[in-house]
Amino acid sequence: MHKVFVILRKEFSEILQQRVLLYSVFLPPLLFDVIPLLILHLGGNGTRASSIRIPSLQGLTLHEYTQGVIGTEFSNFFILLSMVVPSTIAAYSIIGEKSNRTLEPLLATPVLRWQLLAGKILAALLPSVLVTWVSGSVFIAELAVFTDANVVSHVVTEGWLILFIVGTPLLGLIAVSIMTAISSQVNDTRTAQQLSIWAVVPVIGIILGELSGQFELTVFIAVVFDLILIPVAIFMTWGAAQLFQRETILTRWK
Repeated sequence: MHKVFVILRKEFSEILQQRVLLYSVFLPPLLFDVIPLLILHLGGNGTRASSIRIPSLQGLTLHEYTQGVIGTEFSNFFILLSMVVPSTIAAYSIIGEKSNRTLEPLLATPVLRWQLLAGKILAALLPSVLVTWVSGSVFIAELAVFTDANVVSHVVTEGWLILFIVGTPLLGLIAVSIMTAISSQVNDTRTAQQLSIWAVVPVIGIILGELSGQFELTVFIAVVFDLILIPVAIFMTWGAAQLFQRETILTRWK
């Protein structure tokens, strides 16, 4: 584990030195916290009925319901945040080192493949989960301060909290594993990011399903979704490890 921490420390130092990587970590969470405030201020007065029907918001007044719709829309985006934040870090972690010709010397050192991958995956995963939880907590505080009393309990439901706390690290691990696997096979960061965009499709389906009134994100649905994510995350991590062949990179990559 000592070598994993050494690699992790190296990756963190590179993130701090790269302005683009810092922007990718802090800018999306900042936008996700600022934009809801603006929309609540401009469009959350409840002067007209919303065409969106969300089961968890039934029983609220028109004013509360309008705020609840805005809050629900953005609360679901925080589930996606842990998949958005690590994409650039994971891509740079391999492709950036390929471009800078620093990956080959690292692969030639007496570091096991799983130690190298563990360090790189954790370097992308840990910041994304941390900023997701912090940003989500700020969002909940904003709802508590700037919306009516009943809105918070209808937006921040038990099901959402379970998915937010347990599901986001799993979704982040899936996104990082996919990006790591793709980055080990291609030489361009944009290509890696475009190929990995499909990873958010299942979560987008859940968001659209809730916002269209098809189902409510209950505790049962959140637990089932988390249980499904666990083997998927394990499989994706294993697949990334299988595709990351140090011998191929050392001998064939140019």
